[in-house]
Amino acid sequence: MALILFALPTPFLLQQLRDISRKKSAEMTRLYSQMRWLGQHNAGLVLQNIDANTKVADLGARQQALEELARAAGERDVQRATAEQKAREAEAQTAKLQRTRTAFEQKEAELQRKEAELQREKATVATLTGTLEEKGKALEEKEVALRNAEAALKEKENSLSLLEEAARVQ
Repeated sequence: MALILFALPTPFLLQQLRDISRKKSAEMTRLYSQMRWLGQHNAGLVLQNIDANTKVADLGARQQALEELARAAGERDVQRATAEQKAREAEAQTAKLQRTRTAFEQKEAELQRKEAELQREKATVATLTGTLEEKGKALEEKEVALRNAEAALKEKENSLSLLEEAARVQ
């Protein structure tokens, strides 16, 4: 019978076992609830980790883009400095060309003045040449008239000589 006693628990022991079972069940429920909460929290943390990794990757891409922009800005600054140097050289060349142009315009004005003076001198020479030609023609006409007068005078001399001789002969 002692065996039966061990085999059949008493109501007090049954009550204790029920209490222990309820406590364990409540604790298991609480632990399952905590596990569910921890699982959800872990899933949230995994999502946050994925989000953080995505942000880190984005930041890495941004960092690379910024480095490329910085490199491009450096190249642009070098190009700008080169362009500014070329602009200064072009301005100096333009100033030199302007001085050359001004000198050329002054020389051109001087040449135009000299050309006008030469034209006046040509006109004077043409006028003098015309006058000389007219005087030359007048002189030729006078020479012709003088020769004619000389010829007429010789004829008169001859005629006079003949008359004198005829008068002597008479």
